[in-house]
Amino acid sequence: MRNFFTKLPVWAALICISAPLQAQKPQTSAPDPKVAVELAAISAPGLDFARLGHFFDAARVRMEQVVTPTAKSWTSPDAAKEIEFSKPQKHQAPVIPLPHETPAYRHTFSVLLSHPEVTDRYDEVILRNAELYRLDARLLKSVIAAESEFFIGAVSPRGARGLMQVMPATAKEMGVPFKHLNDPEDNIRAGAAYLARLFSAAWRYYKLGVLSYADAPLWLKQRVIAAYNAGPRFLFHDRWYTQTKNYVRKVVLFYGSRVTDMRRAPASLQRFPHLSSAPSGILY
Repeated sequence: MRNFFTKLPVWAALICISAPLQAQKPQTSAPDPKVAVELAAISAPGLDFARLGHFFDAARVRMEQVVTPTAKSWTSPDAAKEIEFSKPQKHQAPVIPLPHETPAYRHTFSVLLSHPEVTDRYDEVILRNAELYRLDARLLKSVIAAESEFFIGAVSPRGARGLMQVMPATAKEMGVPFKHLNDPEDNIRAGAAYLARLFSAAWRYYKLGVLSYADAPLWLKQRVIAAYNAGPRFLFHDRWYTQTKNYVRKVVLFYGSRVTDMRRAPASLQRFPHLSSAPSGILY
């Protein structure tokens, strides 16, 4: 008989041994699985009780993790909906770590801050377009600083023009004729409209719900900045060109500097205080 049990699988041995034990118990109460297992271990040589106990303990813990919420209550359907079992997705981490100012950037910021007539002359236009397209005015000014350092006559080797270095084809899509790209208001309008289009595409793709573009998280702002520099496909993957990574760092550093403070638009600041309330510091 002993040889018979040792040749059976563990589960079969348990069934054969626990059946007679259950028959001897009163029918008024359910059999105790722990007692059955202990008796089976004693009666069936070759059965590793410790290993079997670990198996049942692990199974119980896994089941509790599945059916038991942590730090929440199932007292109402609304409370159940709030329970979050999933980890943050990969795309929700910033592609570029928060950069630190280098001596070269500190020198650039110092030079620009010594010429507020250059850095602040377009604040009114920036605030108007930020309100129109629901953008963060400070981010808009940071892109201008990174693209042209506020020089309206800037032209890139590829033909991008003006304060926001807008390509003629992009300006046309945004409703701004090529010949108007040297006008500060039209250039900023075209660049702001394009940023808003990128934010809109990211909003749909990542399903961000009711957040406003100005309240976008850092990881999304980084992707929009990268897409503004290198094309819309950079909204959706992490393999960025070295030049694009450097560009994103540059915009983030300008965002955290006093260069992008809003100083010369008192009327707009009174009308749209929420657009310029971000202090100089880190792009959150």
